[in-house]
Amino acid sequence: MGADGTRRTIAEIETLLNEKRMARPSVALAAARSPKAAVTIGQILAAGHRVFLRDGHSGLSLRKVADEAGVAVGNVSYYFESKRALIEAVLCEALADYIEEHVKQLGAGRESPLDILLDAVSFYVSNARTSSPLFFHMWGYAASGPEAMALIRNLYTPIGRYIHLLVRAARPEAPEARVREIVLQLFSLEEGVKVFIGLGPDDNEALATAETHMRDLARRIVTAD
Repeated sequence: MGADGTRRTIAEIETLLNEKRMARPSVALAAARSPKAAVTIGQILAAGHRVFLRDGHSGLSLRKVADEAGVAVGNVSYYFESKRALIEAVLCEALADYIEEHVKQLGAGRESPLDILLDAVSFYVSNARTSSPLFFHMWGYAASGPEAMALIRNLYTPIGRYIHLLVRAARPEAPEARVREIVLQLFSLEEGVKVFIGLGPDDNEALATAETHMRDLARRIVTAD
């Protein structure tokens, strides 16, 4: 893949990310509504996020979220017809923040797909210092049934596609099977480290060392045959 191929890949990535930015619930649900409704939707999603982190999927209810947001429960059920719909929107909104970070990374002046990729992997791990409770509850929700598992799988799809495109651009000579293997290895690495960061303790020296060397570890995975 030459310079033209790299530019095409970056353009494809930009299209993917921008589509997902517009699909985030706080944008999509508010698109045809009044500014007041948009504010209410934002309040509900933010409150839902807090309740989800505090009580998990089993403890979340429309009434709890309404009380947390300071709105009537009817307002919550008007925009979100069920608990599942609200949880889906809360998780979509949370993972959309990762899309926003990837947009920033693309605009940071990086020309090498490998460097953009390594930026992403490093961010996933460093972000775990604050986001691990979200992922613990998210995977707990995924284990609650096949519909929940399908939702979480779908939420990960655009992130997986983003990483796949970057690996393909960084390793243009690699067969598709190897590209997919690299993507799986990268996710296994960063998700595994994130789990242990979440478990703590915060002063664990092995975790700190792993986090420091994450970029180099990811580079070795990507460039290995």
